[in-house]
Amino acid sequence: MSISLHVELWFKSMVDPGSTVIDISELSALTGLAPSALRFYERRGLIAPIGRAGGKRIYRARTVQQVALIDLLKVSGFTLPEIADLIDPDGHVTPDWRDRARVKQEHLRQQLTDIERALTMLQHTIDCPHTSLHECPIHQAVVDAHADSLATSRTT
Repeated sequence: MSISLHVELWFKSMVDPGSTVIDISELSALTGLAPSALRFYERRGLIAPIGRAGGKRIYRARTVQQVALIDLLKVSGFTLPEIADLIDPDGHVTPDWRDRARVKQEHLRQQLTDIERALTMLQHTIDCPHTSLHECPIHQAVVDAHADSLATSRTT
């Protein structure tokens, strides 16, 4: 009786041929990020390759969603270090993610208030009937109020 044994080598750097993977060029094309940006994300711990094939980094196909999550968090005002503290390379979030989101939400609300005030001021400067803003009592009142708030905000 003869028994045959099939041996298959598997190294950590090899990619499972049955898995859905993309190389760094494909990930770049699917996300619009340059390969150098993706390598930067990797160094920051935001994404992780699963190996190499033909000398190129190989990622799970779902890394596209990870990059999309990173981008959404950036749009939401999070910095890359904050994002790295918030999520792991597979998109799992830290237990305190709600608290961090609330803090960021409040920060964005304050920015929105500042932007709305700036838009109102700019609209007045566009619509102002005076030939010079220095002649406009409304503009001067806005500048004076802002000057007062600068002094107050620096002492608190």
